[in-house]
Formats: sequence, structure tokens, C-alpha cells
Amino acid sequence: MDMRFFLVVVSVLVFCWGSASAAPMTLQQCIIQGLAENPEIKAYRLQVDEAKEGVREAVGAFLPTLSLNYTRSELSNGASNERDTDYLDQNSDSMSARVSQPLFTGFSGLAGLKKARQNKEFRRYELQYMHLQLVRNIHSSFYDILRAEEHVKKWQGSVGRLEEQRRIAQAWFDQQLAPRLRVLEVEVELSNARQELIAAESKLVIAQANLRQALYLAGNEPLDIDGSLESSITESCSDVESCVELGLERRPDLRLAAFNIDMARQEARIIAARNLPQVSLDASYVDYQRDYDDRRFTDDDRDYYTLSLNVSMRPFQGGRNISAYRRQRLVAQRQEEMLLQRRQVVVTEVRTTFQQLQESRSRLKVAADTLAEAREAYQVASRSVKLGISSLSDLLDAELRLTRAEINMIDTRHALHIAAARFHYAVGGK
Repeated sequence: MDMRFFLVVVSVLVFCWGSASAAPMTLQQCIIQGLAENPEIKAYRLQVDEAKEGVREAVGAFLPTLSLNYTRSELSNGASNERDTDYLDQNSDSMSARVSQPLFTGFSGLAGLKKARQNKEFRRYELQYMHLQLVRNIHSSFYDILRAEEHVKKWQGSVGRLEEQRRIAQAWFDQQLAPRLRVLEVEVELSNARQELIAAESKLVIAQANLRQALYLAGNEPLDIDGSLESSITESCSDVESCVELGLERRPDLRLAAFNIDMARQEARIIAARNLPQVSLDASYVDYQRDYDDRRFTDDDRDYYTLSLNVSMRPFQGGRNISAYRRQRLVAQRQEEMLLQRRQVVVTEVRTTFQQLQESRSRLKVAADTLAEAREAYQVASRSVKLGISSLSDLLDAELRLTRAEINMIDTRHALHIAAARFHYAVGGK
């Protein structure tokens, strides 16, 4: 897709979203906002434009150059016996125009143009790589907010249930049906739940700040998101081997490494071209006028054209070119080794994130069963306490198990979405 068309689409979508800014933002809207407004993305987008201008600059090496020059001079000689006409009192004007057309530049022009085009593609893939990283960060911050919001709700519910237990324990203690120890146990757990609630609220503020930074939102702009930890996960591939192949094919950082190798080799060709001949065809026009103060001498008024073929060559430059060529070849070899290492890193990332995604899916089923059992156990314990069948300790234990199960369910769903975000990053995006 053409980059300018992409920017137009993104701008239209952002404008449409801005017209209804009061509505909560979905994950997709957050991604669109981030890609359109994030300053770092804008900076990399400008690098693409810079590289395009670099291609046009490289094309200029094949085109003629025009130079214009105008000179006016006045000469005053105090010697009265001067006979050389070049040193008599005089005024002169000279105007020249020169056109130079390169005919052969030792293939350095071709190599420079190819390198400029490679650099343009390099910047395009670099922008894609930054897109991929920003989408992953937005993904993580978005679901961090959802997890923090769920934590706040669950700890608020836990505080409410513990306050109810404290009321029951205090009533039992007042009627001498339970020792003071039961009241203190509930007070301790209530204090712990309140501390967890404070921590959850703090994590929510931090997660919102991280998302604001990714979306480039000011601190006073409202941020309300529309999403759920229960949303479905889409997979890009079915098995780990196909995922590895997909990652090796789509990861922009691998293409960046490959372009580094090509540009290093191209730079070596440019260096080798320094020892080849340089040929240019030059044409010039000169208009020269000279006026003598002494009327006894005839003034000059000349104009003429010249056409010349220039050939220059520097076959030896103290060994600098040879050393520079060898150095650049070593740079290319180093980049090749770095590409091999990067491929191995990508394979490891894909395999690791694929396994983490499968693990999170398996844990989700277990967490759901545990939560259902904990809720049922709490309901049974609550009814039993009200009927006087069970003790307050049983109710407190059931409350703690329910809270742990609820928090574990939230964390498991969050881990699944984070694993999916990392997996999509590892395979080069959805």
C-alpha cells in the first residue's frame, strides 16, 4: 500500500473518531490514533521522505551541471611609461557560462543511485518495524488498563464482602458466640484487601499514563477505552513450524538486516570506483570586454565557445582506497553474521511466544473451573454461617479463596492477551 494513501486513510479514521471523541476508544481506534499521532512514528515517516529525496539527489549525478560567472575589474597603474597593454589603466567585464555533462564516473553514480534506493526501502521497513513495536506497546497498555480496572472492581467487591463479615463477626462477638480473635482475623484481611485496592488503583493510573504516551494524548484529555479481557484471540498460523516460517518471511527487522548487507556491499563498489577514470564533456561560452582609459589603444570585445572532453584518473592514492574497500567488505561480512543471529532470535521468539500462548489458553480453562468452584464454596459458606452451621473461619477462608480465584482469572485472561500481542509481534503482525 502506498504510504501516502495509508496516511490519508489513517487521517480520515482519526477524524471520524474525533467527531465522536466522547465515546470510549476500542483497541483498533487506539492503534489508529497511535500510528497517526505518535511523534516517534512521525519522525520515522519523515525519514522515509528524506530517503525519497536522497534518490532524487542520486539521480542528479547523471544530469548536467550549469555554472555561471560574472567578473568586473578596474585596473589603475600609476606608471606613466607602461607599455604592456595588460597593465594599462582599464575596465573589464567578463561573463561565462559552463555546462558539464558526466559521461563516465567509474560506476560510482550507478552504485550511489542503487544505494539511495536501498536506503529508501530500508527506511520503509524501519517504519514498519516501528509500527509493529508501537502496536505491541498499545496492545499491552490497553489490556493492562483492563486488568487494572478488573482488579479494582474485584478488590472493591472483596472489601465489601469482608466488611459484611466483620459486621457478622462483631455481632457474634457481642453475643459471646465467637472470640475476639475472629474479629481481628477479619480486620487483618480487610486491611490487606484495602491495600490491594490502593495498589490496583495506582496500577490503573500508571497503565493509563503509558497508553496516553503511546497515543500522544495530553494529560487533560479524557481517556476511556472500550474492551474486555474476555474478547477472542485470533491466530495467524496453526502450528509452530508454520509460525516460524511466517515470522522469517514477515519480520521487518530481518529485512532491515538484509538491506544493511546490500548497502555495505554497495558502498564497497562505490569505493572501488574511486580508482576508475572519470570522463566528462564540458561546453562553455565566454563574453569578454575591456575598455582602456587611454583612447590611443583599441578596446577588446570578444566572445567565444569551447568544447572539451576531460578524462581524469587517480590509480594510486596511498593505499587508502584498498584499505577502505577491504574494511567495507569486512563490514558486509559482519552484517551477514548479525543477520544469522537475528534469524535465530526470531525463531526463538516465535517458538517461545507460541508456547506461552498455548500455555495461557490451557490455564484459562483451569482458572474458569477454579473460579466456579470458589464461588459455589463461598455461597455455601455464607449460607451456613447465617444458619449457624459453619464458623466464621470457614467463611473467611472461602472469601480468600474466592478473591484469589477472581484475581487469578483476571491475570490469566490478561496473560493470554499479552501472550497474543507478543506472538503477533514475533510473527511480524496479524
